[in-house]
Amino acid sequence: MRTRGFTLVELMLVVAILGILGALVLPVYQGHAAEAKVSSAKANLHAMRSQIELYKMQHGGTLPGFINGSLTTTTNLELQLTGTSMLTGQAVATKVASDPFLYGPYLVKIPANPYNDKTNIEFSTDFATDAGVVDSGWLYNANTGQVALNYPGTDEEGIAYISY
Repeated sequence: MRTRGFTLVELMLVVAILGILGALVLPVYQGHAAEAKVSSAKANLHAMRSQIELYKMQHGGTLPGFINGSLTTTTNLELQLTGTSMLTGQAVATKVASDPFLYGPYLVKIPANPYNDKTNIEFSTDFATDAGVVDSGWLYNANTGQVALNYPGTDEEGIAYISY
C-alpha cells in the first residue's frame, strides 16, 4: 500500500500563492481601515458640534464649559453634554430632564477619538499647538465653541486632523 501526500514543491507553491494573494489584499484592507477612521472622526465631530450648538441655543447663547458665566472644569463640560443641566449651566448626571435640570442630555456619551481611543475633552485655545501634546481625545475652545480631533499630523490627502 502506497501512501500519498503533497511534495515539498507543491507545498511551497501553495504558500507562495497565498503570500501573493495576501500582498494584494492587505493594502486594500488598510486603505479601508484608514477611510473608516476618517469617516468616524468626521461623524463624531459633526455630532458633537451640532449638540454644542443646540446647548448654546437652549442656554441663551452660553456655550458649554461655563457655569454662571465662569469657565468650569472639563469634568463639568462633559457632564453638561451627557447629563441634564439648568439654564445657568450647572449639570447633573441624570439622563431624564426634570425641574430644575430641564435641558439635555445632548450626547449619550462622549464619543471616542478613532485615532487614540480617548473620550475625554480638554480645553484649548490653540489647537495647532496642543494637538497630540495634550492627553485627550478632543480639544475644545470654550470661548468659540469649536471642537477638534486631538491627533497630530495629516491624513492621506494632506489635511490636518485638527482641521476636520
